[in-house]
Amino acid sequence: MPHAAASSCPPPDASSRAIVFAHFDPHDAFDSHVVEALRRYRPHAARLVVVSATAARLPAPLRGLVDTFVPRANVGYDFGSWQAGLATLCPADFDEILCVNDSVYGPLFDLCPALHDPRTAGADLWGMVLSEQSTRRRGGRCPHVQSWFFGMRRRLLDSPVYDAFWQGIESVPDKEEVVDRYELGLSVACRQAGLRIAGLYDARTQGPMRFGELRPHLSLTAPRRSWRLWKKGRRMPYNPSELAWLRLLEAGVPFVKVGLFRVNHYGLDLGHVLAALGRRHPEALPLIRGHLARCG
Repeated sequence: MPHAAASSCPPPDASSRAIVFAHFDPHDAFDSHVVEALRRYRPHAARLVVVSATAARLPAPLRGLVDTFVPRANVGYDFGSWQAGLATLCPADFDEILCVNDSVYGPLFDLCPALHDPRTAGADLWGMVLSEQSTRRRGGRCPHVQSWFFGMRRRLLDSPVYDAFWQGIESVPDKEEVVDRYELGLSVACRQAGLRIAGLYDARTQGPMRFGELRPHLSLTAPRRSWRLWKKGRRMPYNPSELAWLRLLEAGVPFVKVGLFRVNHYGLDLGHVLAALGRRHPEALPLIRGHLARCG
């Protein structure tokens, strides 16, 4: 199904928006970067819901900030947490519900422009990144909104797709199956129902990584890593959130993925990434370094 053109309908404002935040921490803590993220989300939501798969209670700094806290068992990944959080809301009360998680650092800068960007203004399901990556089960390319930040608007909230999808969430233990059934599945179900999807950064309109983008990460002293990065960066599709992190920032996406630093699947030079990020958003570095020092 072709990507529909944006409508002239303005995006919802904070008074008609809810945010559901999925939290997980290996030490049952609310990291400083999570506390700061929730502070930055608060002005953009009439209702802020936090669902934790590990913590039994909110820390003191968040008790006056969060409207609803839901502790739950660590099963079902983030979709299980969002399902639990959405169950505390009446969709008819909102024109938009955002589902977000703590797998990113940010918002690093003002979130408001992203929430009102014309590139996603006409979408029923939208997010920061629209990727073409698929799973082994599906094969090929599968355009979908990445699930670490996605918004559902009025047409989707009123659609049978919304109830069918969220009522159908099960505690699936395999992560790739979760990605296939839920992350990709939500976008597929929306497109099949004639609903519109969009991303602030749309990988379908972007090409392979250019030499100039990869050059700072290539080194003669690390030939295997550099060759692997070159091959992966020149091959489509790739994960924009973990490879094209600078493109995302330049596209107005105010986040960087935690996995970029903790997993570094593409073998980027993380010293260069931190230095470049520090020049743009120096206030974020202590939060990032503190989290990485605690969680590895």
